[in-house]
Amino acid sequence: MGVVKTLLGDVQLIRAGEFVKVGLGDEVFIDDALHTDSNSSVGILFNDNTRIGAGPNTRFSIDSYHFDNQSQQGQADLSIVNGTLALVGGQLTAKRLDAVKVHTPTTTLTASCSTLSVKVEPLTKEAP
Repeated sequence: MGVVKTLLGDVQLIRAGEFVKVGLGDEVFIDDALHTDSNSSVGILFNDNTRIGAGPNTRFSIDSYHFDNQSQQGQADLSIVNGTLALVGGQLTAKRLDAVKVHTPTTTLTASCSTLSVKVEPLTKEAP
């Protein structure tokens, strides 16, 4: 489905409740979550050539992903809790601009062009 292509610093993969240190070439799957620390980043290449980069202090997950090689169509849903995420669309967005969705704590974004960048600040409680 996807593979870690770039890696700087320590990045943790959370899979089925287990924390694993990420290495170059590691595969990522649906329901995986990744967490970068303050001096790290990670880049993932998906089967359809969609690329995702996560900057420092980022936590995001791969909620769903499907790509059919024959029809060159599919969809992906990602969630970001905090940090920065950049996306360069592959075949998914080439066929349908709304095929990739990024969910934040407050809204859902679609990659309505070939690139999308999002920064999510941690939610804080407002003073009464």
